[in-house]
Amino acid sequence: MKNKIETNRLILRKAKLSDLDNIYNNVWSDSSIADNMLWKVTENKEKAEDRLNRTIKYQKDHYSYFICLKDTDEVIGFIGIYEKEKNIYEDTGICISLKYQNKGYGKEVLKAIINLVFNGLNGNCFLYSCFSSNIKSKKLCTSLGFKYKDSETTIRDYDKKEFIVDYYYLDRDMYLNEGK
Repeated sequence: MKNKIETNRLILRKAKLSDLDNIYNNVWSDSSIADNMLWKVTENKEKAEDRLNRTIKYQKDHYSYFICLKDTDEVIGFIGIYEKEKNIYEDTGICISLKYQNKGYGKEVLKAIINLVFNGLNGNCFLYSCFSSNIKSKKLCTSLGFKYKDSETTIRDYDKKEFIVDYYYLDRDMYLNEGK
């Protein structure tokens, strides 16, 4: 299991206790980000500490990372993937703090994860999902060659709100031919 992935400006790494202020202030407390995700806003620092402890435990055995600025180690988001079926990987969410969006970080992170899926894990397909209403997320994945697969309706657990989730895919052949 890869514990750290480096890009030009970012480090994807496992969470640590000292990340509490960054992840809480930049991501978990922001309702505008949570609106496009399945998770609920973390209401206070005490709950954020509990969530961070659960995240640290979860990340030990999963391809799940905090996204950090290389220069300062500030946590600006998170990303994760899992093996849905043999050699087929799906994202568990990509999230970047609002104040760090529109700077190319999402694309940098997704490229690194695509590389992990196809070169590090020898995957045959990578599935990407986002709420149908999340235009930025759709543009991100399609800019890297993902193609629309299908959509389904899902209900978010904590507020029972119904959403349409769009699924996109990038298979090995598409990945290998993208650079040509």
